[in-house]
Amino acid sequence: MYTHAHIIPIANPIPAAAAESLRIAVVARDRLSRAGLVALLGAFDDLIVEELDVDDFLASRIRVMRPDALLADGDAGDLRNLEAAGVVLLDDPSLAAETLANGARGILMRDASPQRIRAALIAASEGIIVIDDALAGAVLQQSRRAHELIEPLTARELEVMQLLASGQTNKEIAHRLGVTEHTVKFHVNSILGKLGVATRTEAVVHAARLGIVML
Repeated sequence: MYTHAHIIPIANPIPAAAAESLRIAVVARDRLSRAGLVALLGAFDDLIVEELDVDDFLASRIRVMRPDALLADGDAGDLRNLEAAGVVLLDDPSLAAETLANGARGILMRDASPQRIRAALIAASEGIIVIDDALAGAVLQQSRRAHELIEPLTARELEVMQLLASGQTNKEIAHRLGVTEHTVKFHVNSILGKLGVATRTEAVVHAARLGIVML
């Protein structure tokens, strides 16, 4: 759908276009919040919605559910190492960069419209990192320890970085470049070190701000 833009501030909803139904897991600490989000998404015929309480989520029941995307209330607690393409609803813009760094594929303000939430879930399920326009400034202007590269990326690392920005997994990158997954993992770790970041998502956001990748 978006072949060239893989980090997008959502100012306008993505047009309705899902060819197949998406399985969505909803996680929130408060039962009423979960029910509200389930009801909100249930209005869309192309979404199949299931809910998880926080205990189920932390117990990794999501691995059994295998949803296409996850919608999480920002108050759900520890959402690190998401097992699915997670879209997180926030009240506080200052939490935006940290939420992305923890593995979220998308961040929206809690008062986002149902259409915008649906659009973000569809995009996240396709490997696109989604940033609400109201949160983009908080993410892209977040101060970091290093504003420049610790060391320039090699030609191969630049290739890997661009593929990371397109949302590809290590396995997909290895197939694309004709190398082993071990080699890709080595390059990814090197990229993280040179960018001074800890996660792939942080690497994409930081590389985009430095102009290293075209999005």
